[in-house]
Amino acid sequence: MAVSSGSRDNQLANARARSKRDFSSLIPSLLTWGLALLFLGPFLIRPVVTVLLSAITVADPVTGARALNFALLLLPLQNELARQSIINSFYLGILTTIVSSIIALPLAYASARLKFAGKGLLTGLLLIPLLLPPLVGAVGLKQMLAREGFINTLLGRNQNPIDFLGSRFLGGNGPLLMVVLVAALHLYPLVYLNLSAAWANVDSSLEEAAENLGASPAQVFRSVTLPLLLPGFLSGALIVFIFAFTDLGTPLVFGYDRVAAVQIFRTKDALSDPTGYVLAFYLVVLAGVVFWVSRRYLDGGKIATLARGTRRAREAQPSPLVSILVYLLFFVVIGLSLLPHIGVIMASFASDWTSRLWPAWTLDNYVHVFTDPTIPARDSIKLSLLCASASMIIDVLAGFALAYALVRGKIWARGLLDTLAMLPLALPGLILAFGLLISYRYTALDPFENPIPLLIISYAVRRLPYALRSVSAGLQQMSVTLEEASLNMGATPLQTVWNVTRPLVTANLIAAGLLTFAFAVLEVSDSLILAASSSQVPIAQAIYQLVTAAKMYPACALGVIGMLLLSATFLIVNRLLGKQMGSLFKA
Repeated sequence: MAVSSGSRDNQLANARARSKRDFSSLIPSLLTWGLALLFLGPFLIRPVVTVLLSAITVADPVTGARALNFALLLLPLQNELARQSIINSFYLGILTTIVSSIIALPLAYASARLKFAGKGLLTGLLLIPLLLPPLVGAVGLKQMLAREGFINTLLGRNQNPIDFLGSRFLGGNGPLLMVVLVAALHLYPLVYLNLSAAWANVDSSLEEAAENLGASPAQVFRSVTLPLLLPGFLSGALIVFIFAFTDLGTPLVFGYDRVAAVQIFRTKDALSDPTGYVLAFYLVVLAGVVFWVSRRYLDGGKIATLARGTRRAREAQPSPLVSILVYLLFFVVIGLSLLPHIGVIMASFASDWTSRLWPAWTLDNYVHVFTDPTIPARDSIKLSLLCASASMIIDVLAGFALAYALVRGKIWARGLLDTLAMLPLALPGLILAFGLLISYRYTALDPFENPIPLLIISYAVRRLPYALRSVSAGLQQMSVTLEEASLNMGATPLQTVWNVTRPLVTANLIAAGLLTFAFAVLEVSDSLILAASSSQVPIAQAIYQLVTAAKMYPACALGVIGMLLLSATFLIVNRLLGKQMGSLFKA
């Protein structure tokens, strides 16, 4: 009987020990999930849910209580402006995707299949437009397309100028085509990167087998190469489509207001109007569908080669004529991509650039940017640097903690947590900013009273994925044996992280900080929507205000300052991360 009692006591003791160990093993998961939800819950999940609920509910004018009303979703069928805005957004997204694909397809083929001198330099220059802000490029192109601008002067049309942005040019579609041009020249690298990578990974033995069976080059491309390229192409094309569909800054600059993004922006001052909520609802649904299709059907590719990695794509030596055409193609695309930004630089040094090929040079615009009290440039630079720096600190700390937990820790539902942290990459910034605006109106975080807290939060949430991927790349390359050795020598986990892990991923931490800083400095959607107080505006909002006030030259000077900040930080990031930089943009 005593033996039996002792056995039960031992069993109870063992059960308590196992329970204690099980609870201890859950602590890292609970802590990680708790901190993640504490940050992402109110500032990512809540804004999206608020946007969705606001589109299907109406508020009682007396009590303020909201009741379901799914009839609001039919608003685009009843409201001509809402309907036309969605249709125009689809036109914008589809046309931008088509133009980007036309630009990227021959470039990707030349990069993957042809040998020519200087290929590394030229393919690197192709990526520059992706790093330059499209808002600034739009300002430069608008200046050059003016009735007395550079293009009309070049064409000798000073006496009878072409009104490229007027109602008579191309049936009034001039603004749409200009927005498509700026967007395509900014986004084509996304299609190019995916296509060139897919083309380089095609197993050449499959194409050779088809040729040996008597297939013509056209048949080989149609039946073998094209199916292998399709997943990569569609992945890039979907990203371009959703970016163009939700773009806000470029349509605003060209006055192309009848698109969904601009209509949502217009309703920020009239939140009782359901139009903005309904349009935002459809944008969230569209982004969700694109994200799901990309994950479900395109992630990793559903078409596998028989010997991937053993036979790389064939590179041919082009004929002299083909070589000339290849160089011409690269120079034309790179030149057109940089032309709007070159125009911004020239206009920033102009006292007058009307009806003349070259501006009358001056430095006054830069002097006015920092001294003229009627231009909010100086304060906007300070505000952007403040918000970008604060969001950078948040992203570095949160990115390091989250990356360490995901890479080194045993976290429950790790894949779900990683997806949640990467969700801001798939969510249009316009929707997140609008959701934050309506979620925190009439609260302590009301952006109409003080936009700084929500600007910092929005910048941090949107760029957290970049910090996470940057630090994760460093942790994955670092041997875990160093940390194990530290623990075996008696160091605590916190001492190990601080004295061993942190120094080894310092370059990744610096790169993550600079990258998030660079993107935040000239963030457009968040800045235009959340900077609701006219006295506190970031750089992007200040540029837009200067453009609407017809102060184009100071706007260009401020744009150049923003480009310099962006370019410098990207150069440092590329120096620190090298080839790892591409992994930061994968959801």
